[in-house]
Amino acid sequence: MEEKLNIDDRIIAEKTVCILLVKGESPEEVAIYAYVAVRADRLQEFMAAQGTETFYPEDFGVIIEAGEGEPAEDVRRKMETEYGFNEEAMIGIPDARKALELMKSLPDGLWPGREDK
Repeated sequence: MEEKLNIDDRIIAEKTVCILLVKGESPEEVAIYAYVAVRADRLQEFMAAQGTETFYPEDFGVIIEAGEGEPAEDVRRKMETEYGFNEEAMIGIPDARKALELMKSLPDGLWPGREDK
C-alpha cells in the first residue's frame, strides 16, 4: 500500500537522499554489497523491489561503492567521511512499510506539512 504525499512532502522527498548499504548475492552466489544513494520518494519502491527475484539497485538510485564480500575499511572510511554514513548507526529497513515509517520519522525541518504529527 503506497501512501500519496502532499505537494510539500513530495518536493522534500525528491530532494532528500538516503544512503543505504545493501548486501546480497550475485547470480554466481558470491556475497556482494553496494552503497546506494536513493531519493526518499523512491525508498518504498526500492525496498519493495528487493523482494523480487532479480533486483538491480542502480534502477532506483546511484551506486556510490560496490564490491564482493564485505566493504573494506578504506571504503567504510570514505563512506563515513564523504557521505556521513555511519555503519554502526544503521537502521534495518526490512520492507517498504518500514521505509515509509522512516520517511515519516524525519525531523520536522526536513518533512514539513506532515499530517501525522
